[in-house]
Amino acid sequence: MRSLALLMKLQLDGIFRFSEFRYAKSGKAKIAFFLRSLVPLLLAFVLYGVCYYLGQTLSKGGLAGVLPVLGYLLGSLLTLIFTMIKINELLAGDDNALFLLSLPISTFWHVFLIFLRLYVECTILVLLSNIPFLQAYLMAVSVDGGFLGRWIVGLCFTCLPITGIASLAGIFLALILCSVKNSNLLHSMIMLAVLFVMGLLVGNSIGNVSNAVSMHKDQSEIIRAICANYSFGRMYQNGVVENNGAFFFLFLVASSVWFLFFFLFMLVAYQEIVLALRAPKVYKTFSYGTQEAKTKHRALEERLWSQWIHSRSYMVSTLIGPMYALMSSAFCLLRAQEIRQFLYADCDRGRVDLVILCLLLALLGMGSSSYCGFSMEGKRHWIMESMPMEEKDMEGLLVKRNLFITIPVAVVSCIFLGIAFSFGILESLGFLLCSLAYCLLTAFYGAKIDKKFADYSMLSENQILRQSTSFFLGWLPGVAIPLLLAVGLGIGL
Repeated sequence: MRSLALLMKLQLDGIFRFSEFRYAKSGKAKIAFFLRSLVPLLLAFVLYGVCYYLGQTLSKGGLAGVLPVLGYLLGSLLTLIFTMIKINELLAGDDNALFLLSLPISTFWHVFLIFLRLYVECTILVLLSNIPFLQAYLMAVSVDGGFLGRWIVGLCFTCLPITGIASLAGIFLALILCSVKNSNLLHSMIMLAVLFVMGLLVGNSIGNVSNAVSMHKDQSEIIRAICANYSFGRMYQNGVVENNGAFFFLFLVASSVWFLFFFLFMLVAYQEIVLALRAPKVYKTFSYGTQEAKTKHRALEERLWSQWIHSRSYMVSTLIGPMYALMSSAFCLLRAQEIRQFLYADCDRGRVDLVILCLLLALLGMGSSSYCGFSMEGKRHWIMESMPMEEKDMEGLLVKRNLFITIPVAVVSCIFLGIAFSFGILESLGFLLCSLAYCLLTAFYGAKIDKKFADYSMLSENQILRQSTSFFLGWLPGVAIPLLLAVGLGIGL
């Protein structure tokens, strides 16, 4: 048991990385750890601020009753996205699973330790998304003595069904694609498709709520509209919020069953899954195609595009923002009347428009791909250095690739938003110019930062994308600054 306790401590340390700071050999390493720690804290603050603004807005509009279930659904959505990305990394993306397999412990503890780490990380996300809604709810509604107890229990069970479902989906997807050519590209496209579908479901729920509000329906009808696509949400509302004992028990049982199914499946197939995911790829046929002479710029450009396309994490992380920018603007266009009525009610229109602009800029900033172009070369960077090209040539191609993705999205999104919110010519032009300028700024700035702070010692793509100095200085400000401005402007409405 002492050994298992130590392993549990190590798994939790993999989340918070306290030992990295404790055993850092230099002050520079401790400063680097501190800066990296600011990233999740900043993202947590932004998430809390957005949820707080939304909770306060709905509460002022007389819709405080929808806040608990809205927090539950948001926490479930974040858990789904995080789990589908994280499960493959835990099993095949790093050495964690192989390390556990080498230890003299049973498969039960292997699976338990991996789940423990996943559960703690997901619960933190759920907590951050639920507390601001709870705060606004308690300020507006008088609750019975057992509500907080039921809320805490419900919080602990929120992650369970989604973790089981998303883990199984992620594992089966990885197993199907692990021996297929261009598997990273196919995996990226499927992940984007899943995120697209989830965005549609969220947009449909928001549309139902907006329509219910515009028709002055009561809160019970609005809650039914929110939970229309998710039965666990209905059980949560009836059991946790409305104190229905039968539904509360059903919610706990149903949430546990899905997770137990996943856990039992992993107990049976854990070793086979880990070994299959980490097995080297072998293709039956291989042949050289016709080779074409290319200019150095074209060869480098094709190499950079290939690097982006065949990197699962790189492609998905840079396309999520632009994809949701297009989806959000298209949704505003389709539901223009309800959205305008909901957003402009008792609010300063100019200030609301600024919030919309800041949110659009944040999504466009998420599409920056130039911030890690140099670092992604890793140990192969000597090849680039040996080519008859200067760093500024690669820098220019990284900016070009970045703008090829973000500029069309910015133009289309601004057109959709201009029509949806009935902007005037000057306001529409202002939106467009700000968006284009921001795309140029984030592209050039990200490339300059990565050129200066490129780290070729990173062991994995995920480290480069989310833990490097280039990420902290080159990508994060482009997303965090407009989000913080949006939160600040929104709170002041």
